[in-house]
Amino acid sequence: MKSPIKNYIAKKYPEGQVTQWFGENQELYAFLGLDGHNGLDIVSPYGTPIIAPCDMCIREVKDDPGGYGRHIRGIGEGYEITFGHLSEINVILDQKVLEGDEIGKMGNSGFVVSGATPFWKYNPYKGTHLHFGLRKFVTRVHNEPFNMQYSTGLQGTIENYDNGYKGAIDPTPIIQLDESKKIKKMLTVISLLNHTILLLNKIINLKK
Repeated sequence: MKSPIKNYIAKKYPEGQVTQWFGENQELYAFLGLDGHNGLDIVSPYGTPIIAPCDMCIREVKDDPGGYGRHIRGIGEGYEITFGHLSEINVILDQKVLEGDEIGKMGNSGFVVSGATPFWKYNPYKGTHLHFGLRKFVTRVHNEPFNMQYSTGLQGTIENYDNGYKGAIDPTPIIQLDESKKIKKMLTVISLLNHTILLLNKIINLKK
């Protein structure tokens, strides 16, 4: 799975673009019945394009002023993917989007905090950020039990809902896994090119 913004740097702001990691600030999120932050907060200027990290189908498009504000939920690669606090939404319910498609723009809608707090040192751009959340999702088949139903009517199960984060998992290793795959592919291509060059050199030397 790719990152939801281009040129994402997975380091704490200002060296990178993360203002809050998954699982941080247990004291703050205990008030919400969570063991810590249930996603990844990514910061970039207001209006930064948000892109689909994988092929997915849009299952929720909502505006919750006291929560995620303008937000999207999609299902793809076996995950429910949440994009919160958007300034603009460019998709509709049941729309199928492809990896890399722009689905919205970064904003500060809903409940956000601007400036420094006891829980995080930095929160630039007047609280502008993307809440990026992942939960493992299995679509309901026939009469199987389910614990989630979306506006589109899709029913399914959020796995490990009682894990202290209402099923949310850390997105960072999943994004990094994709980056690692890209690096391995690049190394494989380089290796093949090197082997090809060696073979060509041998052929040239044989003809001399």
